[in-house]
Amino acid sequence: MNHATQDLTREEWLHLLTARYLWPLIKQHSGATPGNVRMSVGFPSGRRNANKAVGQCWYPESSSDKSFEVFVSPVLVAYDVVHTLLHELVHASVGPGHGHKGPFKRLAVAVGLEGKMTATVPGDALAAKIKGWLEELPKYPHAKMLPGLEAGGPKQTTRLIKCQCGECGYTVRTTSKWIDLGGAPICPVDNVTMEVA
Repeated sequence: MNHATQDLTREEWLHLLTARYLWPLIKQHSGATPGNVRMSVGFPSGRRNANKAVGQCWYPESSSDKSFEVFVSPVLVAYDVVHTLLHELVHASVGPGHGHKGPFKRLAVAVGLEGKMTATVPGDALAAKIKGWLEELPKYPHAKMLPGLEAGGPKQTTRLIKCQCGECGYTVRTTSKWIDLGGAPICPVDNVTMEVA
């Protein structure tokens, strides 16, 4: 059972998760743990649709104090935050110049991520670990954001919401209730979280 939030900020929660579970997992598989890594919740840069990318890792060359800057999207629920953050920390561990190939792919697979390397998902063993970690950690101090409702935009009520796979285009429609409850559907073709249109 989750413990009380204990007044953690989202960023403090991300750092606690990382120090307690993610860096040890990466180190266990010979991954490096770079010096200064900032982690935050925010919409990915350079994307028109906030759901196209759910995480980003900016390398030290992009930071005035040479820190890694890692972001996870505010549209994610706790479970998805964990494996998305792990994916981004694998980028930080292997450093720039690899994209989703070579050292990135080897380390990502070693820590339990699978599927298309640009949109990894946790394998069964990692999924079980994540569920256990979430039971041990304080509750993630965040409520999932719903893009498109900002600045007093019209609230979606009973209309079916289009969800589309960013990889193959597979499309389904569902209600906001199910998206709020469990997140966007998983594409049955590519096994990635679909984008909410």
